[in-house]
Amino acid sequence: MSLAPAHVAGAGMVRFGKYPADVTLERMAVGAARTALADAGADLGQVDGLYVGHVFGGPVAGQRVAAQVGLDGKPVSNHENYCASGATAVREAWIALAAGLHDVVLVIGVEKMTDRISGGVRPDPGDLDAAVGYVMAAGHAMSARRYMADHGATREQIAAVAVKNHAHSVHNPFAQYQKPISLEQVLGARQIAEPLGLLDCSPISDGAAAVVLCSPAGLRRLGLSGAVPRVLGVGLVSGAVQTGLGDLNAEDVSRRAGEEAWKLSGVGPDEIDLVEMHDCFTIAEIVRMEGLGLVPHGRGAAWAADGHTALGGRLPVNPSGGLLSRGHPVGATGAAQVCELTWQLRGTAGGRQVDGARTALAYCKGGTVNGTDGGSVTTVVMAR
Repeated sequence: MSLAPAHVAGAGMVRFGKYPADVTLERMAVGAARTALADAGADLGQVDGLYVGHVFGGPVAGQRVAAQVGLDGKPVSNHENYCASGATAVREAWIALAAGLHDVVLVIGVEKMTDRISGGVRPDPGDLDAAVGYVMAAGHAMSARRYMADHGATREQIAAVAVKNHAHSVHNPFAQYQKPISLEQVLGARQIAEPLGLLDCSPISDGAAAVVLCSPAGLRRLGLSGAVPRVLGVGLVSGAVQTGLGDLNAEDVSRRAGEEAWKLSGVGPDEIDLVEMHDCFTIAEIVRMEGLGLVPHGRGAAWAADGHTALGGRLPVNPSGGLLSRGHPVGATGAAQVCELTWQLRGTAGGRQVDGARTALAYCKGGTVNGTDGGSVTTVVMAR
């Protein structure tokens, strides 16, 4: 099954970080939207609809943004799939373009977390995981310990993911953190959940990212021609009910997400030149890359330590800096990944540019549901 590609005519972000109360969710969303529209050369009258991904934005946040950006009266939809919210908004926009409902749409991912979240994000209060005090860091710490026991990986190899991604973010003007860190700093950081420390964890962040997506008719409406990066397919799967203890790091949900991506896009895993991976914790990048089949099983930590997933390596992962250092305003993350893939495929990513990038994948995993292997997972495949 294959739908028509959507072209990414424009991309824009506001720098991720921690902002004071007067920098509202709406203000950030409008800033990213205006940048993306200007990048596409689009005026408001050319936009058919607005898709907004957010988690903590409250009721009809998208309509509040639409009113401030000047798209009031247009079709607006809001999408909440936890960390996959922004990418889910991209998926729904891609489907609408393929169906012929619209020709030019604006997609925004946005989140204001610093004045709404205390400590780490948690499962829904009604979920059994929440009732027993589960937090995300604990789950990923168990994943790390299991991975080390099963595959002989070292703590240093897992920490190498943070060192790599912070090194990449030095070249990203939109990243929350833009300074390199050492392996010693990662290993010596305040412990959060053994064996993971503070620098193994993505931060609480505010930010917004936006893209203008077009059908071929939409490109003509905007007067655009030539090579414009394309969204070939956006897969969406949810966690499946598990029986028994199983393998904590089997990542069957990632395997299924990968299969969906390859089916919808017509691209295979051996054709991917770079990946924007949902590295909410260092170990998450490792096991999810393996689950997708992009890295050999049990070798992800070694690949990170050996430089294979760094810029210039076999398969660069998170040239943007990823969630660990670009930041993770949950509703904005998926849209930010699409922005990064757009710049990479245009060849305009500056010091973090992946040489010869032609085909790329972004992966987001959002939320937990007790008894399943995850909440929602999106995979976005793009090409130039």
